[in-house]
Amino acid sequence: MQPRIRIGLIVGAIGLFLNICVAGFIGLCGPAVSLLAGGVAGFFSAQQEKAATKSDGARLGAVSGSVAGALIVIGQILGAVAALAYFQFSGTPAPFGTIPSTSAPLSQQLIFYVSGMGTGLCFGLIGVVLAALTGAGAGYLGTPDQPLPIQQPPMQP
Repeated sequence: MQPRIRIGLIVGAIGLFLNICVAGFIGLCGPAVSLLAGGVAGFFSAQQEKAATKSDGARLGAVSGSVAGALIVIGQILGAVAALAYFQFSGTPAPFGTIPSTSAPLSQQLIFYVSGMGTGLCFGLIGVVLAALTGAGAGYLGTPDQPLPIQQPPMQP
């Protein structure tokens, strides 16, 4: 397995679990986890693969950040559903809208959870874009400058 994919999966798995907690408590902050994870994955993948140029480092970082962001989407959706379940089963008043009771018709509950999953997916996709962008930036910055080759002056006959 390529290091960029492996690092993206490792950072993404850690971010998935962190994002379940963050999205469950403060759903709007979920993309911030993706932002950080994409940067970490991009930096480490550029360091691990020793990119030849800064543009190669940015490309490696973008791939690694995208992989991490894709896993974090799952955490965003699970956190959103967990927050909705908490509101519904605990009786805590929601900051907006109405929450169907547990005895409400199945169609109402289905709409409630599917809309929450859709919102989590929307925030998660924003997070994937942020993860790819910060991964590219961190990969670019994490790639050392290569020294220019020394050119020999032409020989005089």
